[in-house]
Amino acid sequence: MIYVQFFPVMIAVMQMQMVSPQTISGGSCSKSVETVADFDVNKYTGRWYEHEKYPAIFEFGGKCIYAEYHDLGNNEVSVFNFQKNKLSGLGSSITGTAKVVSSGKLEVRFDGFAALAGPGNYWVLGTDYENFSVVYSCSDFVGVVNTKVIWILTRQRFPEEKIVAQARDVIASHGFSLTNLVKTDHSHCD
Repeated sequence: MIYVQFFPVMIAVMQMQMVSPQTISGGSCSKSVETVADFDVNKYTGRWYEHEKYPAIFEFGGKCIYAEYHDLGNNEVSVFNFQKNKLSGLGSSITGTAKVVSSGKLEVRFDGFAALAGPGNYWVLGTDYENFSVVYSCSDFVGVVNTKVIWILTRQRFPEEKIVAQARDVIASHGFSLTNLVKTDHSHCD
């Protein structure tokens, strides 16, 4: 009987995987992912360029992607995310706020229509604050499937390879796949 009930869910997951660029897995998101101890949100503020990522539907067709964070006090930062559309060349952005809820774990709330999705998690798996950051986010769908996104962010649009290697080491040390990473296009951004 359980197989009959689970079968439609599996069909839906397979269909989602075929049409969605996101990384989809069975089960719930892990709550035990280790984040940065003694995370310093003030050192984290500023501009971060997206270097690589697990594909995310909300960035589909985007290039020249970056985020800016500014201190609002009380462990909260403003969020400004920008990307250009690869086909039209037009830029788009989204704003919001992120609050540190525990060390290395932030809860992000976006403004406007995106607010309907509710808060998202933004967990910093590793950073040296000056060169790279590795960010993890996972969303549950009724505890049956989840979507994961991992970003490698860098302070420079075109970082040195040794910096990217440090970020990739953080991903691997957390047991996540490197094969799902896709490099972000930063050509003709200015």
